[in-house]
Amino acid sequence: MSVSLSKLANTVGDSPTLKINAKARALKAAGEPVIHLGGGEPTYPAPQAAVDAIIQKAQSRRIKYSPSSGTPEMKKAVLDYTEKHYGRRYEPANVLVSAGAKQALFNFLLAAVDAGDEVVFPAPYWVSYPEMVRMAGGTPVIVRPEAGRGLHVRAEQILKAVTPKTKAILINSPCNPSGQIYGEDFIQTIVEFAEKNDIFLVMDDIYHQLVFDGKKTPNPAAYAKNAHNLVIINGVSKLYGLTGLRIGWAVCANKDLIGAMGRMQAQSTSCNSDLSEAAAAAALNGDQSVVKDLCRILEENRDALLQEAAAIPHVRVEKPAGTFYSFIDFSHYNADSNALAQYLLEKALVAVVPGEAFGAEGYLRISYCADKASIVEGMRRIRWALDKNAPNEIKIGDKLVARD
Repeated sequence: MSVSLSKLANTVGDSPTLKINAKARALKAAGEPVIHLGGGEPTYPAPQAAVDAIIQKAQSRRIKYSPSSGTPEMKKAVLDYTEKHYGRRYEPANVLVSAGAKQALFNFLLAAVDAGDEVVFPAPYWVSYPEMVRMAGGTPVIVRPEAGRGLHVRAEQILKAVTPKTKAILINSPCNPSGQIYGEDFIQTIVEFAEKNDIFLVMDDIYHQLVFDGKKTPNPAAYAKNAHNLVIINGVSKLYGLTGLRIGWAVCANKDLIGAMGRMQAQSTSCNSDLSEAAAAAALNGDQSVVKDLCRILEENRDALLQEAAAIPHVRVEKPAGTFYSFIDFSHYNADSNALAQYLLEKALVAVVPGEAFGAEGYLRISYCADKASIVEGMRRIRWALDKNAPNEIKIGDKLVARD
């Protein structure tokens, strides 16, 4: 008799982004001139305030267990941030600090979702949403854009997808992978509907300040009355390029929910890194011009990517309003996004992420958080690999490569 894995282990898939990252790293380690346009972390250097805090904490030689739900200093930084950007002042008991925004979301699902409960969210969506809902025993309900509306789901579609089994609605704005911002009317409609019908509304706001062209992300708290059902999730990973800290948080007026999420965390990871929380708090309390600087760099990178994409025939892309991702329709060349991503990695040595993983087949997610030269060169290679009118040969690294 052989040992067997759980049913859950056999149903949860690998993260496509992590698989692409692993393959790209392996090729790079083998000496191949890979350009990685599939990543989800800015190359922006860590803010000096965070670095100084890490050094000071390390030199204290007191790196111990932290309080399970977050240090007082980190909670205060989150509370100040929430008041500044959402206009609501909460108490420490309304905050849970976690090992990244992803754990904060997972804690919510474990604390709120029972077997058979439904969680509604629009496509395209972050690759982990469906798997995380299933891991919590719930059923993901995916709302897809109507024909002719590109990547845009209407609020009325979300409302129509709600059933008596719906426990939560999950919105990510700006959205990974498309970079679209859901408008004021959309957010107001969802917030008021969810509160009226006692449905949790989870706002994954991890990119909410990374927006361009003078735009702003609508504030969901502005449309909530008691906000008892509104869960706002955020973190320092994207905003400050501090992905390595693994620090995120959840804020909610519902102390019972936050308490339950805290118990889930206490019984899994126990607590967060003491060192990371000190650095994250310093970033939140420090010079915020780093955020404006990052937005400026990303906006320039986005414009460079869009200019290169416009030179590739038969592709369609909606201008991202935020994040550091573009979601480009390559279905003219291959409707199988996994096969196309594999081809581009092998032929052009460019790593991108298949759109199928985000609920939109025929698309590729292409990041613009790398340096501008890599973005331009990567898009140049992609055009060469796909456009039959491009020159048959191209120099990749120190080699002259033929397309045919």
